[in-house]
Amino acid sequence: MANVKHKIITMPRLQSALDDVMDQLDELGLWNERLAKVDVYLTWVGSAYGWQLYRGSGHIEIPALSLSRLSEMFLSGGRMTLRDLLRHEYGHAVADTNRALIRSRRFADAFGTPHDSEIPSDYSEDEHVTAYAAKDSSEDFAEVFMFYLKHSGKIPSRFETREIKRKWQFVDRLCQGIADGKRVW
Repeated sequence: MANVKHKIITMPRLQSALDDVMDQLDELGLWNERLAKVDVYLTWVGSAYGWQLYRGSGHIEIPALSLSRLSEMFLSGGRMTLRDLLRHEYGHAVADTNRALIRSRRFADAFGTPHDSEIPSDYSEDEHVTAYAAKDSSEDFAEVFMFYLKHSGKIPSRFETREIKRKWQFVDRLCQGIADGKRVW
């Protein structure tokens, strides 16, 4: 059941997916004291698949019933598994708990704009791992992080473009830095 789409998220489904994603974070050396403080909550309903409260409490909320998930079912939109959603939201949490590393010039060089920039870009499969990644640089980072975590740091061949490799390398260096205890570049 690792990649099954769920219409309604239940606590046992969320816990199973969360256990898997926390194991992946731990395998890459990312599970640390700061990330362990990020709580994950199951909420009743929401418009998005989920969200991370950046610069706030930092916790992640996953709605049991999501308007995005419902529209996906009826409109045959993109597929978002619960594990991918958690990987994506933990990408935001990694950025939130390592702001000094994310606010660096290295981030802007890799992603085109600073992390907090809300400037969208035109989607290009040569530049973005998903269409959603074109929303802004923080979503681009979270989407690359999701695939990085999903593939244990090994870049899939479909992402081997110059632009995506640059972003992947940033995520790789960031993850290695975090695993080594680095707080600033």
